[in-house]
Amino acid sequence: MIFDLFSKKKADEDQPSLPAPLNLRLGSAVELDLLPFQMIQQQLNLTLPAGVQTIEAVGIIDLGGGSSLYRFYTADDGFFQISTTGGFETQHINDIKLFVFEQTENLASQSGVNLWVGDSGKIGQPGFTLNTTQYERAWDSEVTGKIEPVRFTETVHSRDKSTATYDVDHLAMLYQRRLSGSEHYEYLISSLEFTSDDEATAVMSVGIDLEISSMSIM
Repeated sequence: MIFDLFSKKKADEDQPSLPAPLNLRLGSAVELDLLPFQMIQQQLNLTLPAGVQTIEAVGIIDLGGGSSLYRFYTADDGFFQISTTGGFETQHINDIKLFVFEQTENLASQSGVNLWVGDSGKIGQPGFTLNTTQYERAWDSEVTGKIEPVRFTETVHSRDKSTATYDVDHLAMLYQRRLSGSEHYEYLISSLEFTSDDEATAVMSVGIDLEISSMSIM
């Protein structure tokens, strides 16, 4: 049983000091300049956030080899994802993306899980269709056929001090598509997320690339 592979980790008693790439942190605010994407909004499968975005939670993912992902969750059902290698200072940042949650599906059975990560499951296939839009696999794109989803654990810290730190186990794959008449790509993360032994959720998040200059952080 795939549920048996995952177990929820023990929550921390105290809130530790967290890395803060670009000075993003719990409670900080971000104002975005998204004009290049607003001009092609009709092509996007995500609704661009408007106004100041407040960071309500931080997720930290250790990818090994000195590489990490930091996710800064906003109150508007989105998150900033920052990829780093060798540290979290600006010179160590490889990539910044903004994602918006597009679809979620709660799964209560093994058969439901298998539809996503089984031998013929959706996650890991060369292509993924969301809302009639086709995306191509970005990770290991040169490999033909289905590949295993990437497995990682995210430790989530909430701004709400009454919410204990918790872990989420992911089986995920990144997909992408080139936007017509543009140099930009739109991304799709398809992930099966486990927060307990008997709870799994399929989550589809759609995103775009961000430049540091497009972010005003307060």
